Amino acid sequence: MSIRIISLVIFTFLFIRLSAQDSTLVVAENQEAELAYNKGIENVKSKNFKEALANFNEAISFRADFAKAYFNRAGVKTELNMLSDAIADYNSALQYDPQMISAYYLRGRAKQQMGDNAAALEDYTKGVEAGAKEPLLYYYSGVIRFQNGEFENALLDFTAAVKADPKLAIAFNDRGSTYRKLEKYDEAISDYKAAIRIDSKLDFAWNNLGSVLRRKDKQDEAIEAYTQAIELNGEYFIAYNNRGSAKYEKKDYTGAIKDFDQALKIKPDYMPALNNKASAKMKLKEYKDAVTIFDDIISKDPKYGYAYLNRGIAKEELRMFKEACADWQKAKDLGIQAANLYIQECN
Repeated sequence: MSIRIISLVIFTFLFIRLSAQDSTLVVAENQEAELAYNKGIENVKSKNFKEALANFNEAISFRADFAKAYFNRAGVKTELNMLSDAIADYNSALQYDPQMISAYYLRGRAKQQMGDNAAALEDYTKGVEAGAKEPLLYYYSGVIRFQNGEFENALLDFTAAVKADPKLAIAFNDRGSTYRKLEKYDEAISDYKAAIRIDSKLDFAWNNLGSVLRRKDKQDEAIEAYTQAIELNGEYFIAYNNRGSAKYEKKDYTGAIKDFDQALKIKPDYMPALNNKASAKMKLKEYKDAVTIFDDIISKDPKYGYAYLNRGIAKEELRMFKEACADWQKAKDLGIQAANLYIQECN
């Protein structure tokens, strides 16, 4: 069961439009720069980014302090995955026009896409201080703070995002995940449901809703939510595993195994589903099958401590006491404290 907070690569292309008069009547001074700029804007609209790049290059060659051209060239460079160059252009845009505050958000996104979250967060903060109202600025700031474990601050950012855009479904989803981290499950459920009302096709929001409903011991509702996620995405192995876990908690071990098997059909090396399947086999007293599955887990990941612990329990049921003790000792060596309860039986 995992908390899913998404960091979508959503680039909001914000080019500065000329007015109707400006786009048709170009003043004599810097005429070449304006004409090239206008061509660049038209090529951006048509998604002809390489041509637009050449146009903005030309505009800047005629006018070195053309802030709008730097801003839009940065957007084109981002589209072309020239992120370092885009950041340099946003720097120039802000240098020549400090009021172009959207550049803080977009420069931050470029830095975030490059993996420099600290620098991105600085830009988002500057954008807020300058008065930027872009909802995604708050959203991506929240994503970084969530990833840093700053859940209270993330909560503030996601709240600001949904206030700025009440239709931003992913912000409701991620605020729900933040509430979940803070163990505020009722609030999390409310936010996941809000995300789904806005966009009922968000499979991960259905999955997240199911996981919090399980925390509230509402297994039937959780199964319904996981089923919605699976109907939207038949390859969603995590949702299959989670639905299987809900069935396991309802003591429907056979139904749980079917879901775990489906998860493994999609992703054969998904350890939680393997472990859960083996646990369900043990509940059905199919200990030999359980040992075989735990063998498979350990062969794939020799440091999976809980597999040793549980294999030891299965071996004990099969009267393989020496082997069980060896497994529990290995689990203890790997840091599984619960193994101490079983090792006492080996003395």
